[in-house]
Amino acid sequence: MKNLKEYLQNVRFSLEYAFRFAPKESLYMTLLSMFAGILPYGSAYLLGTLVNTIVSGTKSGAYENLGYVLILYAFVNALPTIVNNFYLYVNRQRMLVMQMETDLDILRKREQIDIARYEEPKFQDLLQRAFRNGANPILQMSGAQFDAMRSVTSFLLGTILAVHFNFLVYFVIIITAIPGFLTDIKYAGRSWSIYAKDSPEQRRLSDLRQHIIYRNNLIETKLLQSGRKLISWIRKILSDFAEVQLGLEKNRVLHTSVADLVAFIGFAGGLFLIVRGVVAGDILVGTLVYMMSTLSNVRNSISQLLENVSGQYENSLIVKDIVEFMRTKPLVIESKNPVTLNLTSAPEIVFENVSFKYPKNEVWSLRNLNMTFVPGQKIGLVGNNGAGKTTLVKLLCRIYDPVEGRILVNGVDLRDIATAEWWSYLGIMFQDYASYDFAVKEAIAIGRPDAKVRLDKVKDAAEIAQAHTFIEEWPELYNQQLGVEFGGKEPSKGQRQKLSIAKIIYRNAFVMILDEPTASVDAESEAKIFDSLEGLSKETTAILISHDFSTILQCNHIFVLEKGMLTEEGSHATLMKKKGVYAGLYNLQAERFRK
Repeated sequence: MKNLKEYLQNVRFSLEYAFRFAPKESLYMTLLSMFAGILPYGSAYLLGTLVNTIVSGTKSGAYENLGYVLILYAFVNALPTIVNNFYLYVNRQRMLVMQMETDLDILRKREQIDIARYEEPKFQDLLQRAFRNGANPILQMSGAQFDAMRSVTSFLLGTILAVHFNFLVYFVIIITAIPGFLTDIKYAGRSWSIYAKDSPEQRRLSDLRQHIIYRNNLIETKLLQSGRKLISWIRKILSDFAEVQLGLEKNRVLHTSVADLVAFIGFAGGLFLIVRGVVAGDILVGTLVYMMSTLSNVRNSISQLLENVSGQYENSLIVKDIVEFMRTKPLVIESKNPVTLNLTSAPEIVFENVSFKYPKNEVWSLRNLNMTFVPGQKIGLVGNNGAGKTTLVKLLCRIYDPVEGRILVNGVDLRDIATAEWWSYLGIMFQDYASYDFAVKEAIAIGRPDAKVRLDKVKDAAEIAQAHTFIEEWPELYNQQLGVEFGGKEPSKGQRQKLSIAKIIYRNAFVMILDEPTASVDAESEAKIFDSLEGLSKETTAILISHDFSTILQCNHIFVLEKGMLTEEGSHATLMKKKGVYAGLYNLQAERFRK
């Protein structure tokens, strides 16, 4: 019952999508499906009437109404083809609209889901199961329901007619069709459970494939000569899955064959009961033809309906995962009555006894942080890998909320501020930044997507980021298309990093966070970029995360983290006098440069 309930919920979900995005087409398909389900009985009735007319005319010599019945029979037999042509046409319209709107709806939901969710392995498993075929499962399932409507209409009408003829015959045919349905349901569920169980392996497969599919990864694969090894790992995953799946298919074909044999015996038994009535003279030959056609239509409608339901059961399990995805609740809970900041300059940010550990993790990533980010300062975050710098930034961006303590923005708890407003004040460049193969001006102006592109501001941002030097050498300048895949220029890694810095500068945020912003930039450009950052408006707070102390020493205030705890803070000069962790790390790096 639980499986049936879930199946019906998934049917409802897919139909809601159909009538939401393509209401007119869905209504037409419903009417055409029902009409198509009725037509076979009209054809069967006219065929029986035609046979009876011919037999009666042969005996009496008068073929009354034969021409009329013959023409009507021919017309009704031509209708299914015409109806099907209209059905296919409307269905194509429905599919085109739904494909576009469903894809967009799923993308909107993906964009809305918490960033933290994407760091959960279980959520990644859900994504792998739900979207290995894109949005097609929803389209297929909604389309299957219109086919089911035709089968249900045919079944209901056929049931009324068949019961009127002979209830026993109808009962035998129905009962013997059930084993096939149960068998299909059983194996559809087992087949999907393999995908569900193996979803981490499915993700591993996708990860391995990207090293051969994507250009940048493929270059390294070829140069490392690792292609053969990668393909052998891919083969192992595919072979293991195929072995389990083939074993399942062997059992399926055996059990479905037995179920089909039972259904055949039931149908043959029903026909025997009807033919016996004709031999006894109780039923006319034409009526026999009508009854046999009706029972055949009932049997076919049952078969088609059960095949439709069982065939969609596996698809339903995929849709179930899509439904779960669409109903994913946020980890970060928005305030019902958010405080509006309406900032006009950089705010004061205070970490007050902040502690944090990731979900289902017993180890604290941050512990008892007390920090104040003074407005307009250039602030450095220093620490070895795993010290908690990135986690701190995630809390500041409200990707997660603190487990203990609070973060105050101008005295307001960050949890009481709408994330949309808070993010509008932030400009963040992580180490794994996104690159955009747009026209140059669009690739920079995407930093403030809610405003019209201002070429003067684009140029100013490019100059601060030292990107103007290579942009102005390109034929189309700021209209130059990026990306060789799109017939444009392919920037180097350092050039892409400069474009990304320009994007964040163009955003003109009150709080700018740069994580290793110049890792791929040449030393001369790096010096010029940080000289330019020094000239940023006092309305902007810049937070720099870097292992390069030549960058950090220019900051007004530096925080040193160790194992998630704040161990030191102050200016470069102050920290060097303390001769603590910061001074040790700085001297170690300086010594390497002196060698």
